[in-house]
This record gives sequence, structure tokens and C-alpha cells, in this order.
Amino acid sequence: MRIRSAAVVVLDERVLVIRRVKDGRSYSVLPGGGVEEGENLREACRRELLEETGLVGTVGDLLDIPLAHDVPVVYFVVRVTSTELSLGGPELHRASEDNEYDPTWIAASSLDDERLVPDEARRAVHLALSARRPPPRPPR
Repeated sequence: MRIRSAAVVVLDERVLVIRRVKDGRSYSVLPGGGVEEGENLREACRRELLEETGLVGTVGDLLDIPLAHDVPVVYFVVRVTSTELSLGGPELHRASEDNEYDPTWIAASSLDDERLVPDEARRAVHLALSARRPPPRPPR
């Protein structure tokens, strides 16, 4: 079983997702994919982000999300400076009317309304968002 490496990209209170329509089903995923032979997890994350969104990112912290048993995925916080998205790589060639890939930014506040799969991806984004916010001040 091939492990997947996924990017959690948050910029200006927006989250990067890939909206998908496949076999009539609509959902969203985080940019990412399988680790190739000779590649480490961070390299795979960086490559997949570039292929699926056109963005160059700096791969940061590994998020503490348990591995799913069916398809193991690791999640990294990734920093980007550009917001201009373009689909490339194998996804560009696989895209069709029945298999759509749409990299897009969504408001972090609307994350719970997004059909983001798997559940671990949603947890990874929430963890990345909470790490960005300063801790609450204790009462005086």
C-alpha cells in the first residue's frame, strides 16, 4: 500500500482545496498524492502541490493526525507566497467532464460546509488553523 502525502495550505484565512467531481460525486480533497520511489514524504508533498495547483511551497511541520487504515495519509503544513492556481501534472491529463479537478481557495470559516474528505483531512486543517491563532489570554 502506497502512503500519501498531503499539503495543508492556509493563507490569509483561506484554505487550499481541490474540488472534485468524479463519477457524479462532488467532494473536496487537500492537494497531495502517493509517494513515489526514491522520494521522501516532504518531497512528495511539495511535488504534488506543484502538480495539482501550480504553487511552490515550503513544507513545514508534520501534523499529528492518526493514520487511516485503508489509505494512510500524512499531512504537512505548507507555506506559499502566491495564490494563483493552475492545474498541471497527471491530473491535467486525467481531467474530463466526468473527472474534474478544480484547485480553489475557500474561506477557513466555511470549512465545515465543504465536503472535504477524508475526515482526517478536516482534522488536519483545523489543527493547522488552531496552531496559527494565538492562545487565549487568561482572565485577569
